[in-house]
Amino acid sequence: MRHALPLAFCLVLPSCSQAPTSSPGVVAVTAPAVATAAASSSPSSGSSWDESSSVPREPFTDPEKNFEAARKALLEGYYRDSITEADLYRAAVAGMLERADPALHKWNKLLSPGDVGMLRSDLQGELVGVGVKIDFDPATGYIDVKGTIPGSPAEHAGIAPPDKIVTVDGKLYKGLSIHDVVGDIRGKPGETVTLSILRGAQLVSVPVVREKLKYDAVQGMMVAGDVGYVRIPGFNAKTPATLHDVLTDLAGKHPRALVLDLRANPGGSFDDSVAAVGELVPAASTVATVTKRDKVEPIVAKTTPVLQGLPIAVLVSHETASSAELVTAALQELEHATVVGMKTQGKWTVQTLEDLPNGYAIKYTVGVFASPSGKSYEGTGLTPDVEVDWTEDAIQAAEGITDPAKRLADDLQLRTAVAVLARSK
Repeated sequence: MRHALPLAFCLVLPSCSQAPTSSPGVVAVTAPAVATAAASSSPSSGSSWDESSSVPREPFTDPEKNFEAARKALLEGYYRDSITEADLYRAAVAGMLERADPALHKWNKLLSPGDVGMLRSDLQGELVGVGVKIDFDPATGYIDVKGTIPGSPAEHAGIAPPDKIVTVDGKLYKGLSIHDVVGDIRGKPGETVTLSILRGAQLVSVPVVREKLKYDAVQGMMVAGDVGYVRIPGFNAKTPATLHDVLTDLAGKHPRALVLDLRANPGGSFDDSVAAVGELVPAASTVATVTKRDKVEPIVAKTTPVLQGLPIAVLVSHETASSAELVTAALQELEHATVVGMKTQGKWTVQTLEDLPNGYAIKYTVGVFASPSGKSYEGTGLTPDVEVDWTEDAIQAAEGITDPAKRLADDLQLRTAVAVLARSK
């Protein structure tokens, strides 16, 4: 199975710039589609899930005593004598998270200190790396280049699709995880990482100097003459202010309609996605609700809209997830936006991130969020009003086009959205 960046997960996190507190705020988090950002969906402890296995459901009586018996048996009798007490406790914590509720095993995870650091960096919208977007196949160990961040070291080095990264500083990745790849490509600013790249029939060595990068930047342009177009790749701390600036610029060009592109947007900071959608919906609107163990909490937009009342089309894909789905549903219900594209991922649960004393952290589910009208698309995804099937590779290729006329000509889903909006004149 191939592993691509990104996937999504929702969290209740403390402020990412401070030490954890006992009163975390609601946040949904993503790891971006950038090899130098975080690992894909949810950084994990390295454990894998066997879909064919299950936890026995009969009562597990006298749990503490029996846990201790199992721990002792493994330490004393397991065939590999290198297994340690720390190994067993780490596995036990990971197992609690992944197997206590098998239906949500993808989102309940033990995160290593490295994973936690990458996650917090993602939330700030900054990273240190080379700016290459990747797709990873653990069976071959090849790392497919899917694109680069504009202006990044990878772009300047000429790295581009369909390049395949074979090694990072001489290391092979067959049988390893995308987390291993991401961790090795990242590093400190000014350091050089050497990528061995298969380019056609040639294997070339490309040294690249790591830099501090900004990613998931909001992009805006006018297409079809009078239609504003805004792409949000993910939600992080920089998104609301950047979106405000982009929308302000577009407002000065007097668009008659707006296309919001959330394709391949895996989600991101819940609070920042709420602030972002507040730029487009009536002030103080309830944009979602979060149902927790003991309460239902309304999530209210706190910003003043920059553009409101325009006909809106929202572009979505199978990789649109988490708070990006929330924004889609909020615009559909509050602004009568037309959703165009493919069914979304269906990630509507909320997790919390809690740091452990040893630098690890646990991420576990604390609630389910719903649209303003109370609808949840958990596990099913939101079905577009106008379905236009297209490949993720085609979407990614189109999103790299900066010329408005060429972009409209080459982007089937964008062209469809513009046609839909034309009927709203």
